[in-house]
Amino acid sequence: MAKKKKKKSDKKARKEAQRRAEEEAKRLAEEAKVKRRRLLIGVVVLTVGAALGSWFGLENERLTGISILVGGLLFLLVALGALGAGIRPRDRDRAGAIDFGAGKDR
Repeated sequence: MAKKKKKKSDKKARKEAQRRAEEEAKRLAEEAKVKRRRLLIGVVVLTVGAALGSWFGLENERLTGISILVGGLLFLLVALGALGAGIRPRDRDRAGAIDFGAGKDR
């Protein structure tokens, strides 16, 4: 009888630990999402500030264009990284789990 109670309590403890781990993972994912959003906003603000500073402060059209181009590329990199980070990877335990689709030779 003691073994049965121990098994039930072990199972209950594992479920509780798994639930806590899932909640922690969700919380960390939300924090990362907020961090990426702040980074995107920061890149935009920095780009606009650099462009306005070079346009009005230095009166240099070429530097303004370069700062907008670099800021746009940075924004694109950060935005694509944020999109990629939001996609969950597939769970593949073994190489045979990869399905390349039906080919002509199969």
